[in-house]
Amino acid sequence: MNYKLWFWITNIFSSLVRLLIIGKIGLTIDEAHYFTYTKSSSLSYFDHPPMIAYLIKASNFFFTNTEFAVRFPAVLIFFLSSWILYICAKKLYDEKTAFISVLLLNFLPVFSFLGAVIAIPDSPLALFWLLSLLTFIKIVETSSIKFWYLFGLFTGLAMLSKYNAVFLPISAILFLILSKKHRFWFTRIEPYFAISISFIIFLPVILWNIQNNWASFGFQFNHGFGSSIAKFSFDLLAKAIGAQAGYISPLLFITFVVSIYLCLKDTLKKKNTASSLIFCFSIPILFLFNFVATFNEILPHWPIMGYLVLSIYVAHLTLKFWTIKWFRIYSYLSWGLAFLMIIIVPLHIFYRIVPIKNFLPKDQIENVKHGIPETERIDITNEVYGWKEVGNEIKKILNSYPQSNKPFIFTYKSYLASQLQYCVPELRVFCISDSPNAYDFWQKDLKKFQNKDGLFICNDFFFANPQDRYGTQAFSSYQGIKTLPIYRNGVKIKNFFFTICHSFNPSKLPKEYSKSYIIKQNTIYKELIRYDHTLFKFINDSLKCKALYTFLAPISYFDSKDINISFLIILVICLVILWQNKKDTFWTNFALLASVLAVGSVIEYSMKTYFERPRPLAVFGDENVNIIYEQVHRNSFPSGHTGLAFSISTFMFIQVRKYWYLYIFFGVFSGFYRIYAGSHFPSDVFVGAIIGIISAYIIVELSKEYIKI
Repeated sequence: MNYKLWFWITNIFSSLVRLLIIGKIGLTIDEAHYFTYTKSSSLSYFDHPPMIAYLIKASNFFFTNTEFAVRFPAVLIFFLSSWILYICAKKLYDEKTAFISVLLLNFLPVFSFLGAVIAIPDSPLALFWLLSLLTFIKIVETSSIKFWYLFGLFTGLAMLSKYNAVFLPISAILFLILSKKHRFWFTRIEPYFAISISFIIFLPVILWNIQNNWASFGFQFNHGFGSSIAKFSFDLLAKAIGAQAGYISPLLFITFVVSIYLCLKDTLKKKNTASSLIFCFSIPILFLFNFVATFNEILPHWPIMGYLVLSIYVAHLTLKFWTIKWFRIYSYLSWGLAFLMIIIVPLHIFYRIVPIKNFLPKDQIENVKHGIPETERIDITNEVYGWKEVGNEIKKILNSYPQSNKPFIFTYKSYLASQLQYCVPELRVFCISDSPNAYDFWQKDLKKFQNKDGLFICNDFFFANPQDRYGTQAFSSYQGIKTLPIYRNGVKIKNFFFTICHSFNPSKLPKEYSKSYIIKQNTIYKELIRYDHTLFKFINDSLKCKALYTFLAPISYFDSKDINISFLIILVICLVILWQNKKDTFWTNFALLASVLAVGSVIEYSMKTYFERPRPLAVFGDENVNIIYEQVHRNSFPSGHTGLAFSISTFMFIQVRKYWYLYIFFGVFSGFYRIYAGSHFPSDVFVGAIIGIISAYIIVELSKEYIKI
């Protein structure tokens, strides 16, 4: 077979099928929420990093605000992800394994439907996860340094997609630890540059969190690990594993579990490179989230990137054991069940083919609430129906008011607010809730609605009497409840409730709504300065002790006499190392080192003169800073001492790598000493170090090109 041709046929055909259906299904709750991101441009968001918002916004620009536009990025990304998966599997094994890997991906419900049709942050995460894996495979194959920069780029983009991408550098480090042949990369500068590149790309998310009191990091940490003391629960673990089995398909899930064991065996015993790469880029995320599941409830798609990479090994095992009759029969059954699952979901959405009442206990079948039978309440596919009718009803109510006095729209659940927002994208929907959510960062202007009416909306799932609901206490009176029934194929599936609330008074909102860590937004610059000062106080004051003072006093004494004795000691040690290890090129290296130090000094002196940042003594006062001998008040940014130390350390790291630990100590010690002695802020030290590293690296690399010429 021409497996490459069949891959393209499969990939194009499956993408065309998805394009045909994505515009015919209403948005899910999550998709509506991510659509709402696009209504408020930001560096990041409370729930997730911004990549999914960027993609949906770009798609809306070309296709306008439709279900097709929201989901088009998911289809395109799945097409690209399948291509990258094919390339990865081909490099690790062969074209046949690559084709089976992509075919398997199209059979797994979690990837074929949830990630390829429904727009979620995991879609771009999967693409950049696979691109990171591909570039790392190239690093292993070629030992070329350029692929480290691509690895940093794709890792950074993955982190802009979802926080789970933090496992990518962990996976790379784990492989280098396990592979003796490739362990030398720990002594090279390129992996650290890759991490720096990913950090710079991820910087908008960090800056947003700084500006908003680390709200997103805090929310996701509590969401993932829980806020209470960990306590082992077998029920939680069983529930998590069962849910993952449902997402993967139960019989195929067993194959995946077996493949984890066999992949580990190939990695540790046979030292197989392909299995090692698959193991390192899949097991860490699978292990951690399933470990967390022993004490906190997790969502089944959180560890899904592990299954994505592991699918390559499952395809390899399928071909390896295909000649065994029982395995072949089991594979037909497991793949057939998976295919049936991915067909049933869209068919049930359109034609309601699943008899849900057959799966309910008899005593629940007859349960009816608000006129809705239990069979309809638990059918999650009903979620995508009724939103156009709701949008029309909202417009009808608002049109009954004069243009100058229309009520504002609000509810008390963030995800419901997002679906309402999609119903009326030209208007604005508010969420007044007693728990933190993304709307708290988008609606800081409620005072402008003083004395105005509000249109309160809820449904069966999020039902509430207006007078009992959080936030409605701020209104003086209520005007009945209007019910809008929603039908699907002639069967009532849910109700929406509309209530006019009169005369809004935001000062009557409960105190919980004014939590300072949500409402109070800080400027990025002020927050960075605050953290900078806090860290300085910790190092300069909290860590002070007699032993450190005694050790650092002589160095500070010479600094007070304008003699950088610490640098001179480092320079002498490094020159001795150069003489012993590079005797034949000592004077060339000496001249090059002199150039490195000169360029770094000029850059740092120019920046000191330009910024003229006051030193800690000038900021806090002489009596509030622990100094040893040196007393300086001006030109703090950046730290020249630290810059020189990192310049020479980086130069030596490149030229004589075997003493790398010594060079790291020189740089870190110089930076710590300048803060401890009260001469510099941590940001001065950090920027000085960056200047020293980059200037040294660039000059050495340029010199290599000059020598070649």
